[in-house]
Amino acid sequence: MATLFIDLLQKNFGLSASDTGILGKTMRQLKRSERRYYFKQLKPREKHFKRFLHTTYASLDPSERRLWLDAVVQSMLDRGGEPDIADTLAMGVIGRLPAYNTMKERAEKEGIKLKALVNYGGISTVIMLVGAVTALLLYLFAR
Repeated sequence: MATLFIDLLQKNFGLSASDTGILGKTMRQLKRSERRYYFKQLKPREKHFKRFLHTTYASLDPSERRLWLDAVVQSMLDRGGEPDIADTLAMGVIGRLPAYNTMKERAEKEGIKLKALVNYGGISTVIMLVGAVTALLLYLFAR
């Protein structure tokens, strides 16, 4: 389902086959050479990708916007809840919380088991939790 966004980007930015292959993978799936290529070639253009997706999304009616949300959610569910790079770009436009909430609801309804630390940003949630606990402990020890 992420091919919807990859196809849009490919048509408007003339992406190569290797570019579209990288956009269809998660960050964990990228090999070292692909990761290097992504950060040198695609990441600098990401702002333009997001701007294009945002203008396209803004011109859609509510039913088509729902189709975009469903496409992102289905793509993430196919990967066990982990978004690929194209899904991450689309979620930046649609909104991360609506996408994760819809994914969680559908996973519960359909009985799909999600990978660990996928909900609500995954590892960033753990980092924020550890930071909050550390701040609390430092405050208590300072008293």
